[in-house]
Amino acid sequence: MSQVSPVSRRSFLKLSALAGGGLLAAWRIPVLAAENEIAAADDAIQPNAFVRIAADNRITIITTAAEIGQGTLTAIPMLVAEELDADWDWVSWELANPTREYNNPKTFTQLTAGSSTISSLYQQQRQAGAAVKAVLVKAAARKWGVAASSLETELSRVIDRRNNRSATYGELAAEAASISVPRSPTLKRRSEFTIIGRSKVRLDGADKSNGRAQYGFDLYLPGMLTAVVKRAPKFGARLIRFNAAEVKSSPGVVDVVEIPSGIAVVGNDFWSVRQARLRLRPEWDLSAAEQVSTEEQLTHYENLMEKRGTVRRNQGLVALAQARADQTLESTYRFPYLAHVPMEPLNVVMDYDGRNCEIWCGTQWPDADRSAAANVLGLPIRRVTLHPLLSGGGFGRRGTMDQDFVREAAHLAKIIKQPIKLVWTREDDIKGGYYRPSAVVRLTGSLNRRGEVTALLGRIASQSVAIGPLMEAFIALIGEDARTAQGIQEVPYDIPNLRAEVHYENYDVPVTWMRSVANSFNIYALETFMDELAEAAGQDPYDFRRSMLGSNPRCRRVLERVAAAAGWSSPPPAGLYRGMALLNSYNSYIAQVVEASLDGDQLRVHRVVSAVDCGIVINPDLVQAQIESGVVFGLSSAMGEIRFHNGDVMQSNYHDYPILRMHQTPTIETHLIDSDEHPGGVGELGVPCVAPALANAIYQATGERIKSLPMMNHNLQLK
Repeated sequence: MSQVSPVSRRSFLKLSALAGGGLLAAWRIPVLAAENEIAAADDAIQPNAFVRIAADNRITIITTAAEIGQGTLTAIPMLVAEELDADWDWVSWELANPTREYNNPKTFTQLTAGSSTISSLYQQQRQAGAAVKAVLVKAAARKWGVAASSLETELSRVIDRRNNRSATYGELAAEAASISVPRSPTLKRRSEFTIIGRSKVRLDGADKSNGRAQYGFDLYLPGMLTAVVKRAPKFGARLIRFNAAEVKSSPGVVDVVEIPSGIAVVGNDFWSVRQARLRLRPEWDLSAAEQVSTEEQLTHYENLMEKRGTVRRNQGLVALAQARADQTLESTYRFPYLAHVPMEPLNVVMDYDGRNCEIWCGTQWPDADRSAAANVLGLPIRRVTLHPLLSGGGFGRRGTMDQDFVREAAHLAKIIKQPIKLVWTREDDIKGGYYRPSAVVRLTGSLNRRGEVTALLGRIASQSVAIGPLMEAFIALIGEDARTAQGIQEVPYDIPNLRAEVHYENYDVPVTWMRSVANSFNIYALETFMDELAEAAGQDPYDFRRSMLGSNPRCRRVLERVAAAAGWSSPPPAGLYRGMALLNSYNSYIAQVVEASLDGDQLRVHRVVSAVDCGIVINPDLVQAQIESGVVFGLSSAMGEIRFHNGDVMQSNYHDYPILRMHQTPTIETHLIDSDEHPGGVGELGVPCVAPALANAIYQATGERIKSLPMMNHNLQLK
């Protein structure tokens, strides 16, 4: 792997003239990567986040983060356009190709994950816009023979009000290219913002609505073949033999070949290869295959709760506080594997001719995918070009540590040596892809006679998505603990004695981060347990939580705001029941209240109210959309599961792995807290709280505390 050296925070802006007149501004972050030293020379002409100003005054912002539905193609251009004083109607976007100059300045990679995009790029992109504006003003001052301080900027124009004249940025771009750039351009005060903080319409919205936007599945190259892969029925199985000749004779099939992950069927179109794959009769060696079954695994995890695990946080004296407690409660929670199920299944188009390779795919980690393909093909990185495309969802699946679907395509391209599209069906991914790990969580909480929490012990058993020093170092760069104790080890409450322990277990079931990572199970356990402690203390769930947030004013503020917005102080309408939950993560804060009803086994979620403090809000509509999508994702996750039986995955598609339908979706209200704090993340923020808030509402209705998911295993069906 690359050895990342410490770098100065100082950056510089590189300007160059465009053919035909225009300006290219490249904000560069110097990074040293040992394995890419040769590639660095070839890649040096590639810019990082940059602004392109054409002679006709059109401005293109090249975005460094993947667009997987979260709105980066609007939010990042807004940062640049704000400081540039650009005319928003003339701003467009372009996805950046992977080179190290495009790396996120915080993580030194192009991975879009951890809700870190805006938080990491907020200053950098604004500085890029401000620096470009400064040289455009200098260019106008030179042209007119006036002081730069006498000029103003507005709507992509430099204005000389004293002499009643102006020039567009496009008209000044060629002149600006020869002017030195300020290293520390002056940035606007928040009170001066005209773009940031406004609900600008998404720049990619129209094309996505009318079908012009191009996703991986839309791409076609002349002479392109299509391929699907028959993978092992159990993880870790080894292929012995298969009926290649018989399947190769199928209509539309060009070849049937073995690759490391299974048997690839290659043909002229998807239907032909899909039908031919059904004719395969492979023989597998299952002697070393994973044989896990869900119930046995979770029982093993529960047994581990009796043992001390690896300590992730140890504050105070938990054992002593437990011994002195007036009462101690203990609850154990079980969570299944979950699948990512993006609406657009995985796909890669690859064109390898033996010397060079081009790749087209929707990805969350384009630079890692490019390197993985180069590694498989035995090419220097400079001979591999990756074109990122829009993604129909990702949720972590398009950013795995081993770049599985890109490596698979590269192995196949190495054999076929002509344009080929590798397609994973949804069944392929659900039955043989990557998952959010299953887990068991045990919480032990102690109360004194005043009903105050004096100690909390959390134990978690699960597979880890972040074992090893490399991953731990990388996650430290992101600044968000994506490991197994996330959510427990940084509880927002004032608890003097706190201990978080983890049992890391290894299985051959592939696991990776999924939207909100370990928060997705740990916050469920924590926030349902908070209601249980509140009841034991004889307190209202809201008052109980609020009393423990003295040192966390931002959490307290969102809790107070959501309670007011949801009408917590008044009883809910007849037949409705309320629950709440709270989260601080990704440098943001959220509290949610759920209103639900029960009619026999029919569960209906009527309303979800959220209060959010994510620092300075770039685009309120985008934040609200992310919270709304997080609510849908979180409710879906609470209803579904991936079950294993002797190593076989039992689910295969939406019919047995349900996601929320439109008629099941509640009214969602999102209230944003005004804040001057640095922007935090919102892409995952809306996911973890909705399920525990719902579970707390169900308890109010039934008196049953749901301590295992999915909820449908408790005879509950979403109505």
